[in-house]
Amino acid sequence: MWVSVEPDLFNRLYNELISSTLINKYVDQRVYDSVQENAVYPYVVVGETNVTPEETANSMVEDVAITIHAYSQAYNRNEAASMIRDIAFVVNKELEIPQYEFIRSRISVQQVITDIDQYTKHGILRLLFKYRHKTRYEGE
Repeated sequence: MWVSVEPDLFNRLYNELISSTLINKYVDQRVYDSVQENAVYPYVVVGETNVTPEETANSMVEDVAITIHAYSQAYNRNEAASMIRDIAFVVNKELEIPQYEFIRSRISVQQVITDIDQYTKHGILRLLFKYRHKTRYEGE
């Protein structure tokens, strides 16, 4: 029985963002796991995930997609675009997780849209991570 890397990866990525001085220059630790009702802008949400497993008789590799949202109410799209660019710089890399071997990460989507309120700029970054599960004989 394999245990998905997804919850550990989500937490690792979230902690990486909330402790990043580069990201906190925008959001002052306003990194959440859901959209906030009475938000102080700008802020970041580590959002949706999906997992695609590749299982064989003796190994397990997973592709994990994590979508990160950056919300801004600045006059133009520049703040949201800069936040997304800097978030990618901070987390599009090897994130070490015990019992898993990092294979690669890449950006699959990076965009800024205007939300339905026609004022909020919404940056969207979707990252894909690939990890291999270590066997109990491999150790750390």
